[in-house]
Amino acid sequence: MKLLDVKAVLDREKDIQEAESEYEVLKMPADEDTTRYAILSHRWGVEVTYEEMIGLMKMERRKRDEVRQRYGYQKIIKTCELAMKDGYEWVWIDTCCIDKRSSSELSEAINSMYRWYQNAQICYAYLNDVDSSVFPTEQNAKFSKSNGWPEWFVRGWTLQELIAPKRIEFFNQDWAPIGNKRYLAPMLGVITRIPREVLMGGLAAKRVSVAQVMSWAAGRKTTRVEDRAYSLMGLFGVNMPMLYGEGKKAFRRLQLEIIRESSDHSIFAWSSSQPGGALAESPGDFWYCRNMRKLEPDEYVETLIKEYIDQSNLGGQRRVDILGRKGRAHQRKLATLRDAVNSQQFRTFTVNNAGIQVFLPVVPFPNSPSHFRAILSCTSDVNLQTIDLAPSGSGFSRTTGTMYSSSTYPEFKTLYLTHHQDANETLREFTLDDVNASYYGFTRHGTHPHEFSGDTVTLSPLTDNLVVIVYANNDCRSRFAVGLGYHLGQGWVHVVYDDHPEVNWTPWSDFAHTAYSRMWEARAKHAQSFPKHKYDYGCRHDHFIKHAHLPRSIWAARVIWGRWEMDNFKVVVDIDQCPGCCDGPHAWTVTPYDCGGLDTPGLMNAVHQSYKLDLDGWPAPLSECSGYEIMLGDYGDYFNEDFRRSGNIFEDMRTLDIDPRDTVYHPVVSYVSGYESAWESTENQDDLVVAVRDKDKHMALQQPKGFWLPTNEDFALLLKAMSIHLSGKYLVITVIQCSAFYRVDDDGERSNLASDHASHSREPKILTPLCTIASPQVWQRELPCEQRREQFKCVREYFYTLMDMCHKSANGQKKSGMIEFFSNLFGLKYLRNYVGAITFFERLPSIMENDSLGHVSVGTAGESGSPACQPRLSHVNWTMPFKGKKKFNTVQDLRLEVVPHLLHRRCQTLCVTEPEDVQHQYTNELQKVVHEFKFISGTLSVGLLNHIKNTFGSAYCEHQGIPVTGRLRESYIDYDRQLDTLSRIQEIEILQVKLDAVRNEEEQQALEEDITGRILWLCWCGICAEVNQLLPKAVDYIQREGIVEGLREIHRIMARTGHVDPNDDQAHLLRIMFDARAGISKHELVLAAHAADQAKWLGAARVATTTNNQGTTPSASSQNISTSIV
Repeated sequence: MKLLDVKAVLDREKDIQEAESEYEVLKMPADEDTTRYAILSHRWGVEVTYEEMIGLMKMERRKRDEVRQRYGYQKIIKTCELAMKDGYEWVWIDTCCIDKRSSSELSEAINSMYRWYQNAQICYAYLNDVDSSVFPTEQNAKFSKSNGWPEWFVRGWTLQELIAPKRIEFFNQDWAPIGNKRYLAPMLGVITRIPREVLMGGLAAKRVSVAQVMSWAAGRKTTRVEDRAYSLMGLFGVNMPMLYGEGKKAFRRLQLEIIRESSDHSIFAWSSSQPGGALAESPGDFWYCRNMRKLEPDEYVETLIKEYIDQSNLGGQRRVDILGRKGRAHQRKLATLRDAVNSQQFRTFTVNNAGIQVFLPVVPFPNSPSHFRAILSCTSDVNLQTIDLAPSGSGFSRTTGTMYSSSTYPEFKTLYLTHHQDANETLREFTLDDVNASYYGFTRHGTHPHEFSGDTVTLSPLTDNLVVIVYANNDCRSRFAVGLGYHLGQGWVHVVYDDHPEVNWTPWSDFAHTAYSRMWEARAKHAQSFPKHKYDYGCRHDHFIKHAHLPRSIWAARVIWGRWEMDNFKVVVDIDQCPGCCDGPHAWTVTPYDCGGLDTPGLMNAVHQSYKLDLDGWPAPLSECSGYEIMLGDYGDYFNEDFRRSGNIFEDMRTLDIDPRDTVYHPVVSYVSGYESAWESTENQDDLVVAVRDKDKHMALQQPKGFWLPTNEDFALLLKAMSIHLSGKYLVITVIQCSAFYRVDDDGERSNLASDHASHSREPKILTPLCTIASPQVWQRELPCEQRREQFKCVREYFYTLMDMCHKSANGQKKSGMIEFFSNLFGLKYLRNYVGAITFFERLPSIMENDSLGHVSVGTAGESGSPACQPRLSHVNWTMPFKGKKKFNTVQDLRLEVVPHLLHRRCQTLCVTEPEDVQHQYTNELQKVVHEFKFISGTLSVGLLNHIKNTFGSAYCEHQGIPVTGRLRESYIDYDRQLDTLSRIQEIEILQVKLDAVRNEEEQQALEEDITGRILWLCWCGICAEVNQLLPKAVDYIQREGIVEGLREIHRIMARTGHVDPNDDQAHLLRIMFDARAGISKHELVLAAHAADQAKWLGAARVATTTNNQGTTPSASSQNISTSIV
């Protein structure tokens, strides 16, 4: 420690003009522990260095005058004057008392600084930005850059300079005294958030936690990022070497040093919205730890039992049966907890390369036993502090955004907390490939909740995370959203589509927000249903597919992703043509896509990979060509290792008005390499490559050259354009050509000449012995879902059976079965509790009988040639008026008898002002409403819930005289109030006749959707017509009874109950039902798509025929391609 000699400094300043004068201004004290000295705390500006201070008299006069005029030199003189006035001979100032040219001296000073300030007799705190004669007592705009207080209070180094000295005197910019630490302690506590006891007596005066000390530094700044850590070493009594340039690593090193010295759990109690290791990134993460308190073992274990056992009632009836079997087990668990808390293991932290070893009580998450909530021995205000942990390598990292409910006893575990994580461990970069989606006019419109540039999105697996990407075809008003997310470490993918875009085509950002909310609420469900990967190397190329049929179309959004644990983070988004009866959007299928290391135009799966070669250094799976000519771009059927060529994509390109001579379609020429070093006896090794195969059947290639399909977006879209015509076909994506080839054994001996058996190119002396045959993903069609077809079939058959009741004697049991089927489909069991009994299905046979609607034949037509029309009968004619009386005499009024009694009782229970008086009844009724709401949400009547909820809310507002606005006023049921029922049934029967006659499977699927959708829409309209009539009358009854507050409570319960994500069965039934409302015919769309595709190819065939008849050379395009290959 070097101190300024106060007298020498002032004498030198007095004799400054005498150049001959020599003064030793910096000296080492004989004993720094007993030396009385003053010390300066200040904000740095233009300062005087150690070298300038000792060499001042040796400088040229102009340089010396420049140093003396500096702001920093004047601080030195003023400090010495104050020290002399106060009777001190020595002063220490950080700017000039440390030789910063010496790294060892600088390190010693930083590690000793807290002690030096603590040992000083007085500290002069110079506030250079305070111009008033009194200490500021409130925040002022003139200190806007430092939170409204003098800048001295937001600097990192001044924290220890405030706490360590026993006595501090504050001075303004004119060096006038404005107060001392003891007098200003209350105000200093407000400014710094430091307890008054610590300010007046130091850290020994009050027991504080590590997190609490860190919170004092949370809002402070330093010029060098490393100093945020170095400036805190003295406060924690630790030492470590200075490594300027290490950046944020310095603060991590500081925490590790503290952990080695302390067992205070609060060092882990910081908060951050980002997941990561167990150590904080900066003191700012401890901002909310101002009141953090470390707990003694006895207090900790009692609080642990109270919060995690008693409040969860894990002991059950232990007070009654304390000596019973359950009671004894409970007592043993409590004893185990107490023993663990008092163990040495609980009080010890160990740091090694595996992480920070801790022994903590944990509770696993219900949906993921590998994720824990660890309970720390510290508290802030009320509850024990916890950290959520997720597996990360061999240890655990902090995670955020998880949902938790305690249901098990805390159990002590030895955990390794990661103290350092690479970005590769905490972040995953997903690459989007959505070029094929543009073929049908879908483009990426944006993302939510944050944007990303290019085709890469970054997510963290350590926290609940979700990003939504919206795709839309504005011309067709069709859009969908793809969600990529993590929940409890499990990645997941989901697709949602816009249900009713024709009703309200809102901005894409609104749809993105809605899609995000739906997926976020259901993230646990999506993660649980996600394929659980087995770490099997043989399955590393498995890919997973989700398929979501878009409303009012024969399009389906198709999302394909790889095995994320194998670092395959590519996500393909495509639009596929789908006639219907498909799977998804929750279900997923698995399919392999493996082309070795080859880069391909889209995902492809190579078949029968018997030979191995490298193309441009990448492994390529190859098969032997034999028996006929093989060329790059050939396509055909493949079965049992037999490829039968049907055509060539380069020959067919002119069909799509594409010039194959365009450079974007030129094949890629690659360098071929293999394993020739193993066959030293082969001749002409300079141009010889050996393709390896098992079973002693390798192939030696003379002057080989590789060709593969281009991988650009243009070629990928070309394959997409051919996807309908070439559905299910296989494609030659790579060929190896050479001048000669022969077989060799494992010893390199030539076995036989095989050139005569090879596939020959059209070019002379060119052989094609090897090729890669693959199945392009865009040429694969989604297989129909048999479960979905069976479900649609049940709807049709049950409906037809119900209609047939009017033509034969009614079988009561059979009719009840049909009615129960449709009642369950539409949730009428619980819907009747709010609107009354829906009798549509009971009355349907009698309606058919009364109006004499018989079976309709396709050939039955009116004068115009169209099917004969029956008398119009709308749903308005089906419903009988409700008289509003409590007793009903007509058969039709019986529909409402159940509502007044049940709804009256329910509203009485729910409308009490103090539910605690009848807590049991209230809770029971509330649970019933929630259960019924969720049940109806999972049926086709989900669209009625909002109407019922808003009707109840509107009734309450009207009863209370509150204006009805917003959604309450706009509530309505979406159905056709003038639906021509008999004509719709006639249409259904006509479509059924078509279905029975058609043999094309895609047409069958489309017709099955059309018919089933129209049946459901007919039923929906009938149900809605009754609801629209009965609901107002039921509400009117409750209003007359004066218990309308019960309707408000039901409204609130429904509003609080979140959206139930429909399962696949419900989603498809709702989709086809509302497609029928829009008048969409999938069958007509399929026929139009087939016709357009056939016309495209037939037109090309006519052009080719005309060209050949004119005498030109056939297959000109193939000749060009062949030339380019060679």
